[in-house]
Amino acid sequence: MANNDVHGGQGLMKKRIGLVLGSGGPRGSAHVGVLKVLEKNGIRPDIIVGASMGAEIGGAYAAGVPIPRMEAMWRSINFGAAVKALFPSFPWSGWTSGKRVLRMIRGLVGDVRIEDLSITYAAITTDLATGLPYVVREGPLAVAIRASESIPGLFSPVEIDGHLLIDGGTVDPVPVDVARQLGADVVIAVDVLVRPTEAKLAGITLPAIRERSFGVTKAVSRSGGTGSRRFHPHVISVLLKVSTIFQKRLATVTLAAYPPDVLIEPDFSDDPPCYHSVRRGIEAGVIAAEQALPQIRAAIAAE
Repeated sequence: MANNDVHGGQGLMKKRIGLVLGSGGPRGSAHVGVLKVLEKNGIRPDIIVGASMGAEIGGAYAAGVPIPRMEAMWRSINFGAAVKALFPSFPWSGWTSGKRVLRMIRGLVGDVRIEDLSITYAAITTDLATGLPYVVREGPLAVAIRASESIPGLFSPVEIDGHLLIDGGTVDPVPVDVARQLGADVVIAVDVLVRPTEAKLAGITLPAIRERSFGVTKAVSRSGGTGSRRFHPHVISVLLKVSTIFQKRLATVTLAAYPPDVLIEPDFSDDPPCYHSVRRGIEAGVIAAEQALPQIRAAIAAE
C-alpha cells in the first residue's frame, strides 16, 4: 500500500486515495491503461471500488496481479474464447451460467479472499430482491467479481449470503459514493460508459412511403419524387440503445450527486474496443490518465 504522504500546514498528513473503476464491458480495458500510468507515476490507491468490468480489473490489481499480466490476458482474448465463454446453459436464468468466466477470473486472481487483500476493495453488485446496490466486501474475490459482472439476461445471477446478485453497473455504474464511505480522501473515478451518440443502431432501410401504380409498389418521397428511404432499427438494437441511454444517464446523475476529485473519461473515438480487440481501449486509458496527471497531483497535494 502506498504512503501517499503530503505535507500540509499542520505537518505530515496522509491522504487515502480511492480509485473507482466503472462498468463498461470491453471498454473497461481502458482501466488497465489508467493503472499503468498511475503506477508508473507512483500513485497507488489505498481503496479500490469497481463495478462490473471495473470490479474485475480493480480486483486483480488489489490482489497483486502485475499490470503486464493483466494486459497480456486482455490481448490474448479472441473471438473463439469470447464465444466459448457465452456458451448457453440450463436451467435458463441467464443465457450462460458464467462458469467459464468464473474459471477465467480464478485463473487471474486465484483463491484469495477480499478481507485478505492489502488494498481495501469493494465490488458493486445489484440485489435483485431490493433493486439496490449490494457492496461485497468479504469472501472469495473471484466470486465477488463474477457477481458484479452478471449482465442481466446474459449471465445467471450469483447468490452471496442469501442475496441474488447481478451486474453492479445496473444501479451504480461509477460508485464514487462507496469509495467515500470506505474512507477515501481523494477519489479518482474512471468512466468508460458508451455515450448515447456513440451507440449505432442496426437495422434495415425501407421506402419511406409506398405508392401502388398498376399493382406495382414504388418508393416515393414526401415531396413526390422517387427514391426516399427510411431506416428501421431492429428490436435488439433498440434495446441496446435504450440500455446505453439509461446507464449513461444514471452515471451522469450519480456523478453529479457524488462528484469525484478527478474524473477520467477515455476517448475511444471511432474505434471502440471489443472483447477480441482491446488495443485501442488500453491506449485510450493511457492517454486519458496522462492528461489527468496534473489534476490528480493537485488533488493529492491540496490541503
